Amino acid sequence: MPVYEQNIQQPLFEQLCYETMVEKWGEGNFYDFARSAFDRSRSETAIWNGDSHSNYSGLDYSVTSGIRAGLIGFSQWSSDTGGYIRGLNDPGQELWARWMWFSTFSPVYEIMIGTNHTPWYPPYTSNLVEVLKESANLHHDLLPYIKSYTYQAHITGLPVLRAAFLEATSDAKALSMTDAYFFGSELYIAPIVNAGGQRTVYFPNTGTKYLEYFNKTTVHTGGSTANVDLSVHYVPAYVRAGSIVPRGDIYQGNNKWTANWKPELTVELYPSSEVPYSSFAYYNGAAKTEVPITMSIDAVSGGVTVEYGAVGVNGTFVIFTKDGMKNATLHAAGGLAKFTSCASLFDD
Repeated sequence: MPVYEQNIQQPLFEQLCYETMVEKWGEGNFYDFARSAFDRSRSETAIWNGDSHSNYSGLDYSVTSGIRAGLIGFSQWSSDTGGYIRGLNDPGQELWARWMWFSTFSPVYEIMIGTNHTPWYPPYTSNLVEVLKESANLHHDLLPYIKSYTYQAHITGLPVLRAAFLEATSDAKALSMTDAYFFGSELYIAPIVNAGGQRTVYFPNTGTKYLEYFNKTTVHTGGSTANVDLSVHYVPAYVRAGSIVPRGDIYQGNNKWTANWKPELTVELYPSSEVPYSSFAYYNGAAKTEVPITMSIDAVSGGVTVEYGAVGVNGTFVIFTKDGMKNATLHAAGGLAKFTSCASLFDD
């Protein structure tokens, strides 16, 4: 068969898979993904980065590959967590843990099950299982956020996993960054791709400050660098000042073990006097529409006002301040929430 025939057959095969699944299960009730795809197939399949090696070079390559995939229009992208090519390169426990955290902040968390690919059998320990639980649970909790940005990718072409210069448009250093990226617009991720847990993080100049996302104790300014040293239970992850981050358990999937399961949404708020107004386009999947969530800051009083449309799920607003967390009820039909005297974590 001529080599060029693959260019003809491959998109036809992906189209056949897609149309067959639609006929059997209906729109939105299945998931297709492929190792290789042409641009005209991106509406019919997700893609992963192929057979990466199970070593730190493979992880480093996968981070770069995810950034590149977004730039060429493939937002629904993933990598084999821990790498694929085994044998001489069976992943050590730390490598696998670092890769799990990268998968957490990827559009898709993909993990293989089978011989030499399952991270809860010897020689791996219970500590790695804990990392798997922590990272996979966080990815699932971020589905409202990921789903919203996936819809935006469908509308605008901007990917979920974004090259740094797509957000830091005036920062020349951001143009050459291949080891850190924005996950959506609110989160900035700098995966650790080497043994030992240390790396230098550069914070692109976006005009906003960055707060360490897990412990919420350290603030960084754009254009600065920081040296980090983290255990396998963390990844360098940061949230930008003024951010609105929807999280929650909104998709049951095969979770039939939770009695009386019902969807719930938690919207995190990160106010800053330097960002008087911010918004998030939340995707209401049931209504198949974007819903605005806006946050306004009164710099004098420290008051925060949140207005939002019909998000379709009941839940909670959580605002993070120097005085701790404050909560307010979130109504499925939309509404208004107000907080008083909010001392911003981003302000001196």
